Amino acid sequence: MSLNPIHFPITKSQFLNFTRCVNSFHILNQGLITKQNIQHSGNLEWNEFQDLCRSLFPVAVSIPKSLSKPDQLTETLTAINERKTVFHGFLENEILSSGIECLAPEENSDGWVLWDFRSVGSQKQDILRSLYFQKKLLESFAIRVSKIKVIRINSNYVHLSGPIDKDNYLVIDDVTERMETEKTRFDGEWNLFEAYKENPGFPLFNEEFHTCKSPKSCYLDTVCFPDLNRREIFDLREGHDLAKKYYLEGLSSFLEIPEEELTPIQKIQKQSHETGNLYINIPQMQTYLEKVTPKIAFLDFESVNPLLPIFSNSRPFQHIPFLFSLHIWDSETDELTHHTYIHEPDGTDPRLSVLEILSKKLQEDITICSFNDFFEKLVIEEATQVYPNFLEWWSTIRPKFIDLALPFKKFWVYHPKQRGKASLKDILPAITEVSHGNLTIKEGQDANYQFLRLLKKHVTDDEKDRVLGDLLRYCEMDTYGLFLIYKKLKNEISISQC
Repeated sequence: MSLNPIHFPITKSQFLNFTRCVNSFHILNQGLITKQNIQHSGNLEWNEFQDLCRSLFPVAVSIPKSLSKPDQLTETLTAINERKTVFHGFLENEILSSGIECLAPEENSDGWVLWDFRSVGSQKQDILRSLYFQKKLLESFAIRVSKIKVIRINSNYVHLSGPIDKDNYLVIDDVTERMETEKTRFDGEWNLFEAYKENPGFPLFNEEFHTCKSPKSCYLDTVCFPDLNRREIFDLREGHDLAKKYYLEGLSSFLEIPEEELTPIQKIQKQSHETGNLYINIPQMQTYLEKVTPKIAFLDFESVNPLLPIFSNSRPFQHIPFLFSLHIWDSETDELTHHTYIHEPDGTDPRLSVLEILSKKLQEDITICSFNDFFEKLVIEEATQVYPNFLEWWSTIRPKFIDLALPFKKFWVYHPKQRGKASLKDILPAITEVSHGNLTIKEGQDANYQFLRLLKKHVTDDEKDRVLGDLLRYCEMDTYGLFLIYKKLKNEISISQC
């Protein structure tokens, strides 16, 4: 396709996209698609977190975002010339453009401290890349950056009561030395960026440049991967590099990949796709399920994990259960019952009520199935640390858990309709033809976000009732889906023994 000249100035987010995938940089830079901003709970808490960070700087100039970009630039440069701390600064030259979270003059020096506020518990490479980009931009204005610091969240902070203790909640990381250590890596990425600016190409699949490995993660897959008839090759499990290699060589399907290049898991997948049938490792599944009791519970939690703790004796990012769904099946009578609980979003701690109700439903003579049961066990474990009256019950119930995700991760079970995926949302329709498709809430992240909206009073009374109903239906579908999958597998195992 014809390639238009790069649009300048280039933003920080565009540069970060370049380091991940040069093709996605082009797609966003050319405005071929608008990148979607996914709603998540951090959006609802950002202003509160930002205010805590800003409180560490009692005297500062804040640049209003309501101003035009030229006016923001003028006010930013004026504050810098006056050696004042600046919040929400904005700088732009002919090539680069970026907001600056905080820039403060260094005492006893003509240098400046570049600050960033990040609502995370640890430093990530993209945070450092972002700061590298900002430093490049500042230096183009002859602003010497002498130190680089990040304010983040102490994930071990335990909130007791009252306002957040910002002195223990916030952590200041001086990343100046780390930026210097990573300089060679970032300089290399910058040099690639400069080279691409001089000689851009699209779509580009060159070992020198990062590009995505699959159309599943592509912003504009019909352009980057135009031959839709050959996309099945990217369904190959754990084979992104191999799939991409053969796609570029013109193969139509992963079924054409030579057998000797496939892993044991990929060979199972290939066999299942060739026959179109469900694959089950019967001996392995018999062993896995041999201790399952006649009465089986299917459990799922929905949780909220605010970065600013709301409940006493909780930490930032800690998952607090506010809703559970529990389907209990008596395999001898084929009787299925459903139990659920959702906590009123009134700011009180939901963990006590969840434990009280759940402990009455789950007793010793039961097996508990969850999907990725590490999460369910962690939620109960942490809740019982706060409410130790339930520790004895938990010690009895904990060994009763089995993880229904494990057989699919291990490829003891696989259906070609999964298309190489192993999430509950993909397995359920493949195995049972039932799906989450008609639900308003379809993902746990959205459930988290919606309940935090309720806690933050960002909804009307009518909307509150609708959201609570949506949450209940979503969680119920998860456990009902687990029941359907389990029953299907048990039936297949029974048939094989006939």
